[in-house]
Amino acid sequence: MITRSREEPILFTQDIRFRVLAETWQLKGKPFSGLIFGHQLGGTIGQFVKDLELIAKASEPEEWLNTVEYIPFK
Repeated sequence: MITRSREEPILFTQDIRFRVLAETWQLKGKPFSGLIFGHQLGGTIGQFVKDLELIAKASEPEEWLNTVEYIPFK
C-alpha cells in the first residue's frame, strides 16, 4: 500500500476480488482512493516493487482518485 501523511492510502493488491469491487465502484460513481492491481502471475515481486516506487515518486494521491491501474508496466 502506498500511503502519504494525512491522505487516504492507494491500495496495491493481487486479489481479483478487490479489483472487481473497485471497477464496480467506478461504474457506480462511488469514490475511492485508488487501486493498483498486479496479477499474481503477471510479474515478479521485484517488478511490482519497482513500479510501486515509481508511482509513489511520480504522482500525487489525488491523481489516483477513482482509478484502477494494472502493473507491472510493460
